[in-house]
Amino acid sequence: MTPGKPRNLATYIFIGLIVIMGIEIIYLVVQNRILKNIIADPTKYFRTLSKNEVVPSFSAQDIEGNDVEVNYAPDEPYTMLFWFGSTCSSCEDNIGYWKRLYGEYRSERLRFLGIFIGNPGSARRYVSARQIEFPVLCATHRYLVDVYRGHVLPQTMLVTPQGVVDGIWPGILRENEETAIIELIENLQDRW
Repeated sequence: MTPGKPRNLATYIFIGLIVIMGIEIIYLVVQNRILKNIIADPTKYFRTLSKNEVVPSFSAQDIEGNDVEVNYAPDEPYTMLFWFGSTCSSCEDNIGYWKRLYGEYRSERLRFLGIFIGNPGSARRYVSARQIEFPVLCATHRYLVDVYRGHVLPQTMLVTPQGVVDGIWPGILRENEETAIIELIENLQDRW
């Protein structure tokens, strides 16, 4: 063994590690771009419900752990659903708007329900910390999240008394979407 070979071996190992790290950095940059695109428009990557799709009635627990039935029938009110969770930092952007909607438009013909992804204990702490007044139910079973495609958080959804999706707004609400929701609610009020 000549004295130069160990140095060459160390050089090759060092170069190999730099190449591997460079490949990992490129991979992370690509993954970061994909995640930014998902955050910018989650509907391209996760299928949400669409307008005019029919959803079933469901049961869930409220933040106190009580079972609550949410039914759809001609004599039931319209239902505005707000999907959120404690691990969703983007949900914070919608909560203030949702609280204003609830304060201004709740009525016998329009019920508002938050759907929290998680258990009642976590939901209770989250609701208390943000002083949320609208009723909150907990999606503790995957069935509810899967059927309503509540994988995209935050998500705002309006369902007719017959269980038909009348409007859906996934992600952080932009000003034009907030205006569209208010116009839709006010048009519904004109028909009542």
